[in-house]
Amino acid sequence: KKMKKIILVLIICALGTVAEAQGFFSIGPKVGYNSYSLTDNIDSIQSSIKNSFQVGAFVRLGKKFYIQPEANYQIDESTLSQTIGSTVMNQDITVKSLKVPVIFGYKLINKGAFNLRLLAGPAVTFALDKQLDPENMGELWPIKSADDLKNSTWSVQMGGGIDVFFMTLDIRYEMGVDNIYNGSSNVEMKNNIFNVSLGVKFL
Repeated sequence: KKMKKIILVLIICALGTVAEAQGFFSIGPKVGYNSYSLTDNIDSIQSSIKNSFQVGAFVRLGKKFYIQPEANYQIDESTLSQTIGSTVMNQDITVKSLKVPVIFGYKLINKGAFNLRLLAGPAVTFALDKQLDPENMGELWPIKSADDLKNSTWSVQMGGGIDVFFMTLDIRYEMGVDNIYNGSSNVEMKNNIFNVSLGVKFL
């Protein structure tokens, strides 16, 4: 039984090596930097831009045209501010989430050890933990609790990438499609993210 498992692992590794040599299949981890902000339809409330990170993994299938599903864990932070007279009210929003993009790409240059890519695709974000500080800002503040933020939202990612040997670098802009606000007020909030990520192709 042990020998059969060893043979099976060797076969899988061999198939992965052949697929990678043909440029059809690759898989690996990735880490990234996010510049995150919220937009809203309330003129009196401003959102600051915060930096955060993400870590995850990807699978890429295809040659000239490819599809790349991913799973990324990320922490997004933003501060909403409102000035009333001489008083400034701030609320920090922290969302820990799992983001699952499905990227469709096209290789403008495909030279084996180097390629230049265009990419775009949808992404769904599942909130794992939502925190507000302070949680309640008063009756006039639209976000009363973490439940006022949706547990899942959709967005669209677009950008470009470069591969050099086993390293893969992506630069993307993510535009929120869904209103992430789920409360009782007439508020529309969407996330906007600038992302730079670096991955390693194991296969």
